[in-house]
Amino acid sequence: MKNKAIRESLGIVVMLAFIFSVVWCGKSEERKAHRLERQVERTLKKMSTREKVAQLMVSQTDSYIFSDKHALLTDTLVGIEGIGGLLIIQDSLPRYLNRMNELQAMSKVPMLVSIDGEWGPSMRFGEFPFFPQQMQLGALSDDSLIYEMGLAVAEQCEMVNIHINYAPVVDININPKNPVIHARSFGEDRDKVTQFARAYMQGMQDGGIVACSKHFPGHGDTEVDSHKGLPVLPFSRERLDSMELYPFRDQIKEGVKMVMMGHLHIPALDSAVSSISYPIVTGLLKEELGFDGVVVTDALTMKGVSENMESADIALAAYKAGVDILLKPGDIIASIDRLEEAMESGECDIEDLNNRVRKVLRMKAEFGMLDRGYSAHVDTTDISNRVKKEAHIALTRELSEKTMTLVDNKAGKIPLDASKRIAYVAYNAKHIPLHREYGDIEGLSGYNPATGMVDSTTMMYQHLLKNGNGKGEVHYFTLDKKSSKADIVAVEKHLKDYDVVILACHDPRGRSRKDLIHADHMDILGKLVKKHHPILVHFGSPYGLAELPWMEELGGVLVGYQDSENNQRAAAKVLTGEIEAQGVLPVSIR
Repeated sequence: MKNKAIRESLGIVVMLAFIFSVVWCGKSEERKAHRLERQVERTLKKMSTREKVAQLMVSQTDSYIFSDKHALLTDTLVGIEGIGGLLIIQDSLPRYLNRMNELQAMSKVPMLVSIDGEWGPSMRFGEFPFFPQQMQLGALSDDSLIYEMGLAVAEQCEMVNIHINYAPVVDININPKNPVIHARSFGEDRDKVTQFARAYMQGMQDGGIVACSKHFPGHGDTEVDSHKGLPVLPFSRERLDSMELYPFRDQIKEGVKMVMMGHLHIPALDSAVSSISYPIVTGLLKEELGFDGVVVTDALTMKGVSENMESADIALAAYKAGVDILLKPGDIIASIDRLEEAMESGECDIEDLNNRVRKVLRMKAEFGMLDRGYSAHVDTTDISNRVKKEAHIALTRELSEKTMTLVDNKAGKIPLDASKRIAYVAYNAKHIPLHREYGDIEGLSGYNPATGMVDSTTMMYQHLLKNGNGKGEVHYFTLDKKSSKADIVAVEKHLKDYDVVILACHDPRGRSRKDLIHADHMDILGKLVKKHHPILVHFGSPYGLAELPWMEELGGVLVGYQDSENNQRAAAKVLTGEIEAQGVLPVSIR
């Protein structure tokens, strides 16, 4: 009985401790929220109407800011106008950070730094480990690694004081002719896109940065690039609900903090462009779907919205539609002027402006940017090496290996037979400098003893030489879009001496495109294919396979997606039997 009483007493103590901790944590969160709101109100109170308007503006910053003209403009926007944020497009990391340190020091209120980094900061800075594009990630069988990538991307962003990533792309790419979303989407399957986008968003936000789902209400089923014109979605409201809006509903339910408006014409919703449409921004997104986070436009310089309007009028129209942040107005100073005039004339309500600025300031407060003594300075010492974390590198390689997709192996040529002579025909291969770790390279043409590097070969070839074929031989031939038909014929004549031919189509620009093979080469390469039945390794968009008239003649098809070092290495491992291909096509190719 005594022991029972003791156990009961201990149970009561534990329960009370638990209740206390819950209450204490709740009170702690409540106190934090009150503190942040006080910071927001204190900062807001000090601002003029013009300074409030400027907080809603985000300007682009990249290599061009180092020209005298644009450096002066940026200094004016930051130091005098006090804009709320900057967007990174492309730059050398150390140079960018040194400049950003200067700009943040000029700003009265620290700026939110955003990046269009759909597959992480490596999309803009070559110093970071390179994650795959979303379509390649769509080849994964589950979303566990997507969440891990989100956490890694957040960590990378925090290392260089980036607060917002304009990702994930939640557009469902159900149109193979889509010229702008394409490989930026997780694919054509609505449920998979929704699931993977959720995992990526949650990973980034759990990692401490703001995710931004885009492009609302949905840019997947279009054949026009909104950078160049205005896409039209001629669908019924029922279809929009079942497809385009579906992943956005999920993102909102799961707590995404920001949504980006696309520049789209959707007659079923409104006659105005979606990014400047009150019925779409406020009526649909905010009121019907219940989104209470931050709404940002896509770049307001894009032709989809800017073709027939002045930049200041576009900025005002977007604001009146209900947008909170204006991304890249064509003329930011004129846009500030126009919105300031609208506030002072009574055309727009000043309290509504205050509420939108509160959203921006609240986000800054959550990052500690309104704390007394906060510094936005980033230590650039050895930064190019510090961002190369081994865990992130390992994750990039794992993602590459688990997304390799074996579309066809009916001839049973994969994995390669170590006793066979192999010809590797690289079409449009980019030149990747390689170190000794990738194989025995001293005997190769182009080897530089001073650097220990080969300047003109591919990762694939190196890996085949190192691990590939045991006692087998691998010989390397190159063709590109500038090759003459005579060049292709000359290569083809050599192939009779080989047991297996690998035809690898590379995208030298590092982006997944459909048209990897020049139209003038399609027929003559077809003759080569019909004669030798090669294994095709396709480092490009899976959609490109549908463009090949000789698909049925191939001896195997392996999709390697982007032409990255990791993907080349992973494809080689599949070819040599070191790993099995686990990927599934994220889109239809027939």
